[in-house]
Amino acid sequence: MCGDERHEDGFFGTLLLACREVWSASVTMTDTRRTASSSLESNAEQPQAYVAAYSRVSLIAAALRLSFFTIAWNGLIGASAFVIALVTGSLALAGFGLNALLDSSASAVLVWRFMHERRDPLAADRVERQAQAVVVVAMMAVGLYVAVEAVRALVGGSHADESAVGFVLAAVSVLVLPWLGRQKLRVAAALPSPALRGDGVLTLAAAALAVITLLALFVTSAYGWWWADPVAALIIAVGLAAEGVRVAIRHRFG
Repeated sequence: MCGDERHEDGFFGTLLLACREVWSASVTMTDTRRTASSSLESNAEQPQAYVAAYSRVSLIAAALRLSFFTIAWNGLIGASAFVIALVTGSLALAGFGLNALLDSSASAVLVWRFMHERRDPLAADRVERQAQAVVVVAMMAVGLYVAVEAVRALVGGSHADESAVGFVLAAVSVLVLPWLGRQKLRVAAALPSPALRGDGVLTLAAAALAVITLLALFVTSAYGWWWADPVAALIIAVGLAAEGVRVAIRHRFG
């Protein structure tokens, strides 16, 4: 009888020991899976962070390419248009040329801003706000100059001479500048960069001013409406002033 009890105790003791071993193994496997899952999640976050950093580097490179293109294109077009405007007396063409030069200067500031971010990413916000301030001052100065000259032309009744070259410059700009402005807005939204977005809006404004200049040159040449040129110049000045105020408010209040 006692031997049966010892046999029974040995059987149940062995069964209990086996259950404990199975439970311990189950807990160990669960902990292992949790550790492996955490490791996989941690490893998954690293490539995502790398991809985000790589994407920003690529976007900055795209912003620099657009800025360099703007410097070259609008620098050439703006300088040519302004020189022709001085020869012919076309204020609309002068306003368009100065706006193109302004856009080129703003892009030069953006090149400085993005190159600075490459060297010191933590200073990007400060440099961007400085870039916006420079653009605002330039826009106000150009807008004031064009407005004063336009009013003087209207009061004095001065007539601008015809210019086929000025007409061609404005027409070519109408074809190129809208595409350039849209590309800047696309890259600015992806970065994001309010300064690049402002420069994109400035480029689209230059495209609109090219249309206005083109119409003024055509109307003056076809119908002899001498006042069309200074009126177009006034529209350009108002547009520059309005955009300058918008950027200034954004710069001041964020």
